[in-house]
Amino acid sequence: MHLIKIGAFLLAMSFFTACNRSGERENSEGGQQKLVGSKVSSQFGGCDTVNSKGISIKLNLWEPSDSSEAAKAIRTTLTQKSLQRINSYGDSASIAANPEAGKSIKSAFEVFEKNYNDFKKDFPDAPGCWEVELKGDTVFSTSKILFYQLDHYAFTGGAHPNTFRSYHAFNTKTGAEIEMKDFISDSTKLLSLVDKAFRKTEKLSAETDLEEAGYFLLNHKFVLPVAYVFTPDGILFYYNPYEIAAYARGAIHFTIPYAELNGVIHRDKVF
Repeated sequence: MHLIKIGAFLLAMSFFTACNRSGERENSEGGQQKLVGSKVSSQFGGCDTVNSKGISIKLNLWEPSDSSEAAKAIRTTLTQKSLQRINSYGDSASIAANPEAGKSIKSAFEVFEKNYNDFKKDFPDAPGCWEVELKGDTVFSTSKILFYQLDHYAFTGGAHPNTFRSYHAFNTKTGAEIEMKDFISDSTKLLSLVDKAFRKTEKLSAETDLEEAGYFLLNHKFVLPVAYVFTPDGILFYYNPYEIAAYARGAIHFTIPYAELNGVIHRDKVF
């Protein structure tokens, strides 16, 4: 009876170990572990909507949650990007006087708050709450690359708020950020495809002069948008407001399927 119990115990342990290894295989592709994480939210200050004043900074960012070096590197980069966005609304003298603003969201908020209070001293009747809101989430993930979207909303006075979207790529093994252009093998052909897709989206003929039609071109030339990203269906191209058209036009975006991108991208770097 004693030997039977020992045998049953060893069999159970063997089954448990096999299940664990099976789980590891299921969660890993190409020998690399996929990153897992969750949304992390924080807020500093608040808006007085009744009196139309105040200051507010909100962050709601997906972050990898494990203790791996890749996860740590990505969290550090996301914090740095958040600080850069917030500090872009602070004057250089205030930031220089408070170097912690480049290290801490709380300190960056304090500089933002000081700039708002200084502004209100000079223009006490100026309405509106100063706000910065950052939202981040994953777009697409392979065993090699994590693609990330960061949305930026801000209002610091003026006729309307400003919004900006950016995309980022992270190596899932090291956490290092990779420039999106590094995945492109033929930029000339890609530009031609994007021009064609843009005109199709905007219902323009191939002969239409974009500047005469009211679009903004860089040095009179059509260019790729600042923001583009790999998705499950293809590459999504995203022109932010003001980038190629007036603010009222909003963002212009479209996706080019992978079937049309043969010879244009380094598929082995992504998949």
